[in-house]
Amino acid sequence: MRFSGNPYLFLGRRPFREARLRSYILRELRRARSLDEIAGDPYVQRCGGASLFWRVVQDPATIESLEADIRHSFEALKQ
Repeated sequence: MRFSGNPYLFLGRRPFREARLRSYILRELRRARSLDEIAGDPYVQRCGGASLFWRVVQDPATIESLEADIRHSFEALKQ
């Protein structure tokens, strides 16, 4: 009998892949690239594709980081 599938499925999701993708997305957004551009990058495709990309973008940790960047930008403008 041949096993087909991921033998490590019992370990659950791979948060390190999402964390790396989140870092990439935030870095590229800071470089003033649009989400549509970033979604089409070869790195995103290798990392897990469009479904993982949009799941990471909608994740509360990503949104919180983006909000912190915006707050920081506004604070820098005030000074």
